[in-house]
Amino acid sequence: MIADQYPCESWIHVHTDGSATYAVDNGGAGVYASFPEGHTTTTNIPTGKHCSDYSAEIQALVQATSIIQDSFSECLQAVFLTDALSVLEALAGGKLSHLMGKLHNVEQQRRVVLQWLPAHCGIRGNERADKLAKLGAQGDQTDNTVSFMEKKTLIKAVFRPQKRKDDYHLLTRHEQVVLMRLCTGHNRLNAHMSQKMKLVPSPTCSCGLEDKTTEHILQRCTILKSLRKTMWLTAVSLHCKLYGGKEDLEKTASFVSLSGLTI
Repeated sequence: MIADQYPCESWIHVHTDGSATYAVDNGGAGVYASFPEGHTTTTNIPTGKHCSDYSAEIQALVQATSIIQDSFSECLQAVFLTDALSVLEALAGGKLSHLMGKLHNVEQQRRVVLQWLPAHCGIRGNERADKLAKLGAQGDQTDNTVSFMEKKTLIKAVFRPQKRKDDYHLLTRHEQVVLMRLCTGHNRLNAHMSQKMKLVPSPTCSCGLEDKTTEHILQRCTILKSLRKTMWLTAVSLHCKLYGGKEDLEKTASFVSLSGLTI
């Protein structure tokens, strides 16, 4: 999957993570970078006494850009691996101009890819970054200035029920692998196997409707229509099937298993 798409022999792997106590206090950011030359670089920092998970994740990515920009590695490709889906969505929406600028600076030297990973998925670099973020949170925290938007985020976090970043850690190892492959698109479905891997002649699903992607099999494939109606009695969004709670994720993994698809 990730190792196939971004081989460590030709890509710098930069794992980032950010966290805060109860998602509102004493934030920390961690970065674990591994280079094709064989060495690694790590860093961890406190991100403020009043800090959300979201803000800590952003600061982790900012720290990561500095590490790569200052690196003497001759590798010209870097993949930033993060479980911060909301941060990636904000970047895709043209927000977070400060972080965008940092990434753009790195792009002057290297090709940059941002790749989402589920939290606690068993990938070594991801786990290292998580531990570094927690270590950073134990450092001396500054009484940082909080923006208006950050205040809103912190207030919401205080009054909503506390939960882990996601429910992937509650799934079996097999279920985690299935969901990760569906979410990242690095799987054995025709679209990826044809367009990326060049191992099958056509990306089209055997139903003939469109390319065989994660969204197609979970939402529109006519061959799997009956099974979908059995699994989900009412219409359910793709986001819920891939990023919902434990029951949603288990149902998606079960659907794939019953479909007979090789993911």
